[in-house]
Amino acid sequence: MTAKKALKQIKLIYFIVTILLAVFAALSLFFVSMNGPVYIMEAGAANNLKSLIIILALAGIPASYMFHNRKVRQINKELNANSKLQQFRMSYFIKIMTLEGVTLLSLLSYLMIGNINQLLVFALVYLFLILNYPKRASILDELEINESEL
Repeated sequence: MTAKKALKQIKLIYFIVTILLAVFAALSLFFVSMNGPVYIMEAGAANNLKSLIIILALAGIPASYMFHNRKVRQINKELNANSKLQQFRMSYFIKIMTLEGVTLLSLLSYLMIGNINQLLVFALVYLFLILNYPKRASILDELEINESEL
């Protein structure tokens, strides 16, 4: 696999995840506004679910960043650009999937209980996902790769 292909795969993974989450959020909002929540929970169980999603969001966001940064720092500087990008791709994939998991759980929670707060948690984590757009220049800068190495 070439370095340019690895960069394209990183962007493809990002776009697939963000677009599908946006579509699922729109469908969830439409469904709940038309039909109401899927599952009626007792107040205590609904509060526990809300708390769990908030805790997951508060832990998942920093955990994804810390894991990614640690893995990027561990990439050997003497490797060629292709090897660096392949290792970066895996680390970035895990970071994006962590954020995607929390957003998906908050949407599922919104579908179950219909509480708008869960949609706000989704929006917060989705914002972090959008802020992680994989810019070519920032990836190359983070990995200390020159444009000529590609």
